[in-house]
Amino acid sequence: MSSGGEGSPPERGFIHQALIYGSDQEFVDVALPFVRAGIESGEPTLVAVQRRHVENLREGLGDAPGVTLLPVEQWYETSARSRDKFARWASENAGPGRVRLIGEPPWAVGNEAQVRDWARHESVINVAFDCLPVTFICPYDARALPEAIIKHAESTHPEIVREGGTRASDRYEDPHDFCRRLDSAVRPPEGAAVSELVFGLGDLPVLRRVVESAVVGAGLSAARVGEIVLAVNEIATNSVIHGRPPATLRIWKGDGEIRFEVSDAGEGIRDVLAGQLRPPTEGVGGYGLWLTRLLSDAVEIRNGNGCTVTIHATAPTLN
Repeated sequence: MSSGGEGSPPERGFIHQALIYGSDQEFVDVALPFVRAGIESGEPTLVAVQRRHVENLREGLGDAPGVTLLPVEQWYETSARSRDKFARWASENAGPGRVRLIGEPPWAVGNEAQVRDWARHESVINVAFDCLPVTFICPYDARALPEAIIKHAESTHPEIVREGGTRASDRYEDPHDFCRRLDSAVRPPEGAAVSELVFGLGDLPVLRRVVESAVVGAGLSAARVGEIVLAVNEIATNSVIHGRPPATLRIWKGDGEIRFEVSDAGEGIRDVLAGQLRPPTEGVGGYGLWLTRLLSDAVEIRNGNGCTVTIHATAPTLN
């Protein structure tokens, strides 16, 4: 076990640790020395955690230079958008040394698809931040989160940190293997769809109107309506251009969300990290699924007898 909270040389590259805590004091006992060490080392630090933790850290730190403290709801959006924000913040604030991040994901406990989506996010971070001079701690409240999510923490973080030091996680999995395992658990929605549309390239305007009507009916904001229409349109366009007919849109509503399933008879999407990483600026293509992940509360892919992509959008009025 190695000691925690100390400055790390930039050449070590990316460090990703899970903090599994059983009390607010256990959180503070790790987070506060970590942030203080960053101040002493001149390492810019961003903390996005539950509001009570922000208040406790602010009380312990006072007016600390180089530290940004934010409650979860002011930082986190969709998993892909949040990951991209962390990466941009680290890039914009990086100097000759390291950058420190603490981020506590807003787990949608009870929604299996969204839990898997955030678990993939935690795993993909290991690829997205690889070789960057960043130390990233992800807290997990063992009192509030189910055992399955705690196991996800151990599978997606190479190290576990606690007061007094760190240890290697015995459960850690390669991100490709982890995401493949989660993808194998994806099942078709239960019950009959409330709407179904077989479409081709010329039918995309109709498809967009159908999606817009469904999202408006679910009570989402105008801005969110536009985002979900764009997300579904991107997948539908990919389906008719890269897949095989018939292409079909199905819509389900309930359990606090609206789900859009786009399927075709093509060979499927075999890359388990497809759309998880920002496409290279010099490349052509690859932006559709990435954009869809940025805009959606969860995106899941099923292969076999064609390809199916399901887009999830939270809609509290559908509870």
